[in-house]
Amino acid sequence: MDSGSFLTFDLSLLGRFELTGPDGIVDLPSKKLAGLLTYLACTAPEPQSRAKLSALLWGSHFETQARQNLRQSLFRLRKVLGPDALQGDGEFVSLNKATVRCDVDRFDALIREGGPDALSAAVDLYRGRFVDDISVPENGWNDWVTGERDRLQGLALGAMVRLGEQELSAGRAEHALKAGQRAIALNNLREDAHRLIVRALADAGRRAEALKHYEDVLALLRHQLNLEPDTATWLLAAELRGQQPSNRSQAVREIAREIARPATQVRSAGSERRQLTIMACHIVDSMALSARLDPEDMRDLLTDFHKAIDDVASRFDGFVAQYLSDGTLVYFGYPAAHEHDAEQAVQAGIAMLDVVGGLRAASGMPLQARAGIATGVVVFSEQLETGDMRRRVRRVATGETPDLAARLQGAAPSGAVVISAATQRLVRQRFDCRALSAIEVNGLPQPVEVWQVLG
Repeated sequence: MDSGSFLTFDLSLLGRFELTGPDGIVDLPSKKLAGLLTYLACTAPEPQSRAKLSALLWGSHFETQARQNLRQSLFRLRKVLGPDALQGDGEFVSLNKATVRCDVDRFDALIREGGPDALSAAVDLYRGRFVDDISVPENGWNDWVTGERDRLQGLALGAMVRLGEQELSAGRAEHALKAGQRAIALNNLREDAHRLIVRALADAGRRAEALKHYEDVLALLRHQLNLEPDTATWLLAAELRGQQPSNRSQAVREIAREIARPATQVRSAGSERRQLTIMACHIVDSMALSARLDPEDMRDLLTDFHKAIDDVASRFDGFVAQYLSDGTLVYFGYPAAHEHDAEQAVQAGIAMLDVVGGLRAASGMPLQARAGIATGVVVFSEQLETGDMRRRVRRVATGETPDLAARLQGAAPSGAVVISAATQRLVRQRFDCRALSAIEVNGLPQPVEVWQVLG
């Protein structure tokens, strides 16, 4: 049958679930039916096994009952979407993408495109948290949907900041300001979004407001996380404090190599290329947790989380390079490289998830975390800050590897360690791993192989 003869449906998942057909809104009779369509739409056109689908949505049932529930749900979906919507026979099922157009597909494509118009469209398309109104009391579903929510929100935040940077470069400071404000409305601890706001205010001639916003960010980070701002944020504030009205825009756009700040000096300590294994570890669904907890309790919880990360990293020769509010980046192989750095990183990842799982929020709720580990060549630089009774060394690795580690973390199931193919090749003699679906990473031409560590 020609694809033009299919009934076509539009499926909105960014925000509330909404299925629209030729005759308007389609009401599905159950949350699990909506969940099944959501999963098939997000994984299309890849075939999904019936065993995986039944475990996802009926994992707490006996296998026979779970299989029967899946058969009934697939039958109901065919009645709603038409006989050509679901493809495959026997053990595997897939959704025909010509039948159901999903906003997540469009969102991912716009993010990959990356131009100003594409990013603007992606930001507009992100209307809220992924399927915010679908709740299914099954562990398999909760693990998957939590990972997708974090992944999509991370992409949306990145798109907002990138769009704001592009608007700023084009001289549209007010548009950049709106992009930054939208980003911090989603995550008010996102430092790059706050820096965008500060720069936009300064470029718009609102220097006093820019400095006030910086001071507010400083207080927020200290109160919520007991952390100091990143080096880039310090440098931006130093630019604003030291600039003259006649060179305001140029000063904000250019980060100086060495900037004088009252009682503070910043200098570069050189750079090098080297192989590094990097682990990104984050708390699962921290935004929902933050919404339920008192700010003081959330701060204490994050302090305990960071201490646990510190303790585990030190046991396995890891260097905690950066705290990211609800997560952290840990380097293995720096400052000193060792033969088994990748193995140490995987051991640390397993240990971290175990330790974090033993922490408790004030409500008594246990924490869950997930980790992504990648190995590759990075350009490594040091920045030393002194003054105001502080002495801090920032070690920053740039390149594909830290971005890949963060992306793998976002793709990891709750309570799991996911590693890149390069890391898996280094540790496969010691750890059992299973291959997961490849993922696409911005800036890389091919999908990236992904492996989950089993032990």
